[in-house]
Amino acid sequence: MTIWKLSPIDLNHRDWEASRFPREIIVRAESEERARKIATKAFYIAATKPPGDTVPRNPWNQPVLVSAVEIKDESYPKAGKEEILDPEEA
Repeated sequence: MTIWKLSPIDLNHRDWEASRFPREIIVRAESEERARKIATKAFYIAATKPPGDTVPRNPWNQPVLVSAVEIKDESYPKAGKEEILDPEEA
């Protein structure tokens, strides 16, 4: 499998209200799309819609708010199930 580093780009964006974890994570997944889905599922929280505005969307599946880069760090095993590897509290 591939090891992905997902990093927030714009933490001031309102869509971060729909995530409980606004920090860099490391994910083992088959693809970038799967890594983003894993993060989205793990960190989603309901956000309030202000009058006249849109409901915040979870930022992890938005490339303008979270970058995703394949990394070649040997300290993360490629074998195993798809999951968030770091940080542990994520």
